[in-house]
Amino acid sequence: MVDELVRLVVAFGRILTTVWRYRRWGYAAYMVNAVLRIPSRTGFYLRAPACNLQLTAENFAASLTKVPHILLFGLFFLITVAQFDRLGRRAIAWSFLATIGMGVLIELEEGATRTGYCRMTDVAPDAWGALIAMAPLIAAIIIHRQWTSRRNRTLSKPITGR
Repeated sequence: MVDELVRLVVAFGRILTTVWRYRRWGYAAYMVNAVLRIPSRTGFYLRAPACNLQLTAENFAASLTKVPHILLFGLFFLITVAQFDRLGRRAIAWSFLATIGMGVLIELEEGATRTGYCRMTDVAPDAWGALIAMAPLIAAIIIHRQWTSRRNRTLSKPITGR
């Protein structure tokens, strides 16, 4: 019974390793789909984007109530940060910038296709979603680094005969 369970866990680990190795291909396919989805609705008929660039308090407050934007772009941030081999300031910063860039691109696409409202204040919930996802990620990184440094300090202490 235990041997079978160990074999299942090892097989599952191999599957996860294989999937992880190809994560960038999946991310590339996701990005192509995300970028082409809105223009494909209109048969790629694009016009000059008609965007609302007013940054009023009302527009800003209304845009922060868009929970789907917050959730989806928080998830997008986490998917983007997973593409980096090493988590650190650079990975987090680039992922945040990619999230903002994707938000701006989607707003421009909505304006160019006339399938939605192109408001630059709608990038605020995208950034908010990324920041919400970033907070526990940074906390986990800090906790992991502290735990690793403590573990390394205890392992590097010489063993005395006392």
